This record gives sequence, C-alpha cells and structure tokens, in this order.
Amino acid sequence: MTRPGHRHGHGRRLCNNPPTRRGMPRARRCRGADSRASGCNARICAPRRLTSPIPAMTLPPSDAPRHDPAPAAPDPAGDETDGASSSADRAPAAEPRQEALEFLLRRMRHRGDFPALSSSVTAINRITASESESVGKLSDLILRDFSLTNKLLRVVNSAHYRPTGSSISTISRAVIVLGFDAVRNIAITVLLFEHLHDKANAAQLKEEFLRACLAGLLARDIGARLRLRELEQAYICAVFHNLGRLVSQYYFPEESEDIRRVMKETGCRDDLAAQQVLGLSFEDLGIGLAEAWGFPPVIVGSMRKVAEGTVRRPDTLEGRLRALSGCANELCDAVASLPARERDRVIRHIASRFADAVPMTEDKVRESLASSIEELADLAQVIQVRLPATRIGRQLDHFIHATEGAAPPEDDAPLPGQLRERSQAEDAGAPAGAAASRLDAQAILTAGIQDITSALLEGLKLNDVLRIILETVYRAMGFKHVLLCIRDARGNTMTGRFGFGPDIDRLIRSVRFSLATQPDNVFNVATAKGVDILISDVDDPQIAGRIPAWYRQALASQTFVLFPLTLKNTPVALIYADKDRAGDIVIAEHELALLRTLRNQALLAIKQAA
Repeated sequence: MTRPGHRHGHGRRLCNNPPTRRGMPRARRCRGADSRASGCNARICAPRRLTSPIPAMTLPPSDAPRHDPAPAAPDPAGDETDGASSSADRAPAAEPRQEALEFLLRRMRHRGDFPALSSSVTAINRITASESESVGKLSDLILRDFSLTNKLLRVVNSAHYRPTGSSISTISRAVIVLGFDAVRNIAITVLLFEHLHDKANAAQLKEEFLRACLAGLLARDIGARLRLRELEQAYICAVFHNLGRLVSQYYFPEESEDIRRVMKETGCRDDLAAQQVLGLSFEDLGIGLAEAWGFPPVIVGSMRKVAEGTVRRPDTLEGRLRALSGCANELCDAVASLPARERDRVIRHIASRFADAVPMTEDKVRESLASSIEELADLAQVIQVRLPATRIGRQLDHFIHATEGAAPPEDDAPLPGQLRERSQAEDAGAPAGAAASRLDAQAILTAGIQDITSALLEGLKLNDVLRIILETVYRAMGFKHVLLCIRDARGNTMTGRFGFGPDIDRLIRSVRFSLATQPDNVFNVATAKGVDILISDVDDPQIAGRIPAWYRQALASQTFVLFPLTLKNTPVALIYADKDRAGDIVIAEHELALLRTLRNQALLAIKQAA
C-alpha cells in the first residue's frame, strides 16, 4: 500500500489533496343467427390467424338456452350488479380457454423481451409491503434498471406526486414519502411502457398505453374524491383492467387489426371479436397473464368486466375495486374514442349506471376527468411521449376545451391549450445528445445530500436515512455493490447490514470481520485509523497480501473503496463500494468531498438515533 501521490501505487488513502400465418379473409356472417343478446349487430365466425389447437366456437342465438360446457367460476361481483350477465358467463369452456391461453403465452415467450418483462414484474410483485426490508428490496430492484430509475424519479417529482416543495432524488426516499404501493405501481407502469415498445406498431401501442394510464389516474382521483383508502390498488386495477387488449396489440398486432375490423364490420364488442380471432377474450388473456405475473387475487378479480345494467354498491374490497376500475375504463373509452355529442351522452349514462357503486355526479365526473388528463400530460412528458401527436391526445384536448366552454380546435389545427404547452416543454427538456443521457455524478450527490438533509429534519428512522445515503452513493458513482457494515459491540465485529447491487443478500451474509485483530489488512486499517482507502487492484503485488482471505472467497470484484464511520475514535460503521475491473474506480476531488459529506450525514444520523 503506498502513500497518496505515488502514481504507481494500487492501494492508497483518499485525501483532499413464431410460425408463418396466412392472410385472414373477411369475417363472414353466420346464417340464421340473431346475436343481439351477445352485443353484436350480426353473428360472426371470423377465421382465425393463429395456428392453434383451439376448437372453433360459435355464439348461440339470443333465444337459445345457455348451457356452459364447464361450470363458470364464481363471479366475485355477482351480487353487485343487475342487468345482463358479465362477459365471464359468455366465455368459452374452461379447457379450450386454458389451451388458448397457454398457446398465446408460448407465442409471447418467443419474443425476446417478454421473459425480461415477466421477470421484472414478477419480482416486484413478490416484494410485499409487510416485509421489514421491503423498502431496500424494492429500491434495489428498481435501481438495477438505469432508465427505469430515472423515469420513476421524474414521475415522483411531478406536481401531482410531490407532496412538498422539496425534491426526491432517491428511490428509497420516494418509497418512504409516497408509500410502497405508489412507487411499486409507478415502476410497473413505466416498465410496461419501456418494454411494450415497437416502432412498427408504435402509434397504436401508445394509444392503448395512454388509455390504460388515464384509467388508472382517473380511478385513483375518483377514489380520493370518495375518500377511499385503497387508492393505489384502484390505480393498478384500472391500469390492468384492459391488460389483454394492450398486450395483444404488442404481441399480436395483425390479429389485433383483425379484431378491430371485425368490430367495425359487425358492431361486436372487443371481447367477443377477440374470442373469435384469438380463441379467448381480451379479459381472459389479461387475467391469465396477471396470474402468471403474480398479481394478488384482489387485483386479478377486479379485471373481470362489470355486468351491464345498474351497478349496485359492492360490499367487498374486490367488488369496490372492480366497480371503480370498470367505471374509470368505461369513462376513458368514451373520452378517448367518441365524438363530442355521443361522448357526453355516454358519460351521463355511465355516471347514472354507476351512481350507486361510485356515487359521483356528472359534474364531479367531468372534474375528475379533467384533473386526470392534466396528470396524464405530466406522465407523458416524463416518459417522452408527445401527447398532442396522438389520437387520444387530440380527443382529450377536445374534451378539455368543451369542459372549459371554449370552442374545440380543428382536428388538423395546431393544438392550443395545456396539452400543447406541455409538449413544448417536453421538447425543450429533451437531451441534446448521447452525453446528456448519463446523469452527472456531482448533481446526483448534491441532490442526495439535500434529500438526506430533508430526511434528517423529518425525523426518519436511522435505517431509512442510511439507506438513502447508500443509494445516493450507489447511483451517483455507478458502483456494482454498495454495502453498509455495522459494528456489533458484543462480538466486536463489523458485519454487513444492507446494501445495493446484484446478489446483495449473499454479500451481506459474507461480510464479517473482527475489529480486535491487529490492522494487518486494509479493512482493519481503515476502521482502526479512520482513513478512507481506495484499492485500485486487489491483485497488485504491493497490496495483494493485505486483502483478507474472506474477501477473496466472498467477492470477485477487483477494485473497491472503504469509508469508515468513527465516533470518538471508535469505529461504528463502514461503507464499502466496489466495481468489477481493476482501475475502474476513479473519484474526482469534488466527488470525494461530496462522498465525505454523505459519510458525515450518516454519522449525524447515528448520533441522533443514539
């Protein structure tokens, strides 16, 4: 180990110095069938594009007795509605439906991005808010995705999420301030958009995604106005209410186009048209996927469509979420796709139909829609979608103008109003080049210091403050691992407590060393003397003998840095950070000063806790 300033030293103190498909022919009308009870103007038998084992299905005439091939699953909201039966009653038999679902899931798995999306969503769903370390686990999972982290932080700092004037610069603090469920839902929403991106299919995908997001925002806004407690559950339930339609557009774009054509030619609802083309409804596809992704039963159950007719006040959580999700999605479909005169009539009908289950006057519904549209504009700016350039954006702008009493713009005219203003701000804030895609380490460290100052003033728990500090170091410097070790006074040992990075749980269990031994290795030197040490290359002959055996057994990183935390000449903690390759850790003087400020904030938090 060499003294600072020796260029040849590799350990030094830190100092201030699928199969082919044939074309699908036009849908043909079946003879002698009246399908008015099924929601179609004419009964259809649309030839399918899929090569699958799914048997052909036909829709019975309205006067035919109903006999399902297999008993339908109990309807969780069956006692909440009257009028026509739900779409679950018209679903195909359980066995053919399951065969169709498995076939479609197999096709989806052949897309290279589907396993990654499934893995990410499933991993997030496995983390429950009841776990003691849920904040750290969720933060660590999100931080592994650079793009997801940046977009999520932009969302939580938007006016609709940020509850105070202070900004939030870390995922850990976002979870603490906004709540576990809110951050998890934002992460899943952004993940969905990040993965469901296809240039050849971009326009329609944006429409479906924005519509789903608007439904979620609307459900949460209505829930807040009704003083419901399950606001974040309402959001995610509404977003995923039409999951089947969204994933179909991405993974089966040609079949989705066939479904729209069948609907246009026959007046059939989308679920029935999907059943003809895909072999099962959008609803069943979405529910099957949600179950595969590990969503809880209460969310999966809420994805069932609400039956036609008056919707009664539900008496269960699942019923409330199902009614609210159904109402929000129907309102969004009306605003996003209907001309003004028909839109207003349908909004009145929806408000009346859900009046018992979702008690909102038509005026309050319109207020909630306007507020949710404004929030959608913020979200679109964050994820870099030009909302005014989309069909749904133009529809929403028409609605805003009508609500404000102004004349709506022409379809081909430049869009005035708030949506256009947001688009201009969005363009102005776009990165100038590839260099702008990397966040500046100094800026992240500075923002983190401000974040921690706010956390200390707010009196957050010690572990929460320390976790924010570690995350700031991890994200700013691009380390592979960042780990906090805490002194165990009983055994006079330093042990791993928590951190960030791949396989961090194993690393935490592996890091344990005695403080009673002589300072014969770099870890003991750092803690005993209270000095910061950077090891550029663990295999350098001048330093290799000072690397402890337990380190080489537990880690493969070739370079690391140590920041000890000392109170009254007694080591109380240690911050460890590493990278894979020798020489990869380079810390500029101004960055080192900020890192030491973070270390001092950690010491202050420990003093306050004591």
